[in-house]
Amino acid sequence: MALARLSKISLELQYLVSTQLGPSDLLSLSHVSVYWRAFVLDDNRWAEWYSGIVSHSDESLQEFLARFNIPDVCSARKMVYLCLRQWCMSCGDYSQDIQIYLPHMKRLCDTCLADDKYTVLSFSAAIAKYDLRERDATGVLILEWCNPNRVSKRAIKLVSEAHIKQIALRQWITEANLEAHLSQKKASALATYRERSEDYRSAVSTREALQETGNVIAADSVVIARTGRKIPKAFPAYPKIILPSKPTDRKVVCFAPRPLVEVDGDVWLDVCDSDSEDELSANPTSE
Repeated sequence: MALARLSKISLELQYLVSTQLGPSDLLSLSHVSVYWRAFVLDDNRWAEWYSGIVSHSDESLQEFLARFNIPDVCSARKMVYLCLRQWCMSCGDYSQDIQIYLPHMKRLCDTCLADDKYTVLSFSAAIAKYDLRERDATGVLILEWCNPNRVSKRAIKLVSEAHIKQIALRQWITEANLEAHLSQKKASALATYRERSEDYRSAVSTREALQETGNVIAADSVVIARTGRKIPKAFPAYPKIILPSKPTDRKVVCFAPRPLVEVDGDVWLDVCDSDSEDELSANPTSE
């Protein structure tokens, strides 16, 4: 009955009332019905609030997401909601220094962020570690990061190890099955690597012996005994599945937003701890 009467309010009054509501109240209103959810999602203030979210270094959230080539990974509504939450979504601790962990889109404190389930690996290292192919990981959130400490400016693809492990577990059902498969795969890869290495050393040794005797034609015709192919230019590469995967610093994929507060249906940057009390009026997230 009350819902029916609420929906009969004129559009002008609905709009007037909604302008007095902040993000928290709007989110509550969106759960009332399908109509009110659509009405709330159509509010253009979400985009305004979203554009005003900045880090402590004054980098906007939009710029931060663009750096990882995921500008549209989440809606403006969800990002505003995440930035208004100032408690860890894992342990529940309240703090103004809780960051947004991009691979899981969660607010996390430093203690929870150190948990193994939030490990960040390069995409190639992650799929190699769990013996997956690229197409197996379709749909996983991939962050493209340019490491400023590397000479190469080519972006590194980063993923959450937990997400890749979940895909592997779907194939092998249990952790015990997965571990057994990976152990067998590593043993097989290591045995193959040793055979290839021995074949390479033997072929190179034979070629060098022939070159020392001056038999260049015979030296050039030396091949790998097991495969019959020419000697490769480089020593056989160590199997990726055996190589230890080096995690990326998790702080790289974390955004630390400046605290936000809701005031009279609007969102403002909380600068109460700033040296200048006048900054509050000078830095609203929307005009």
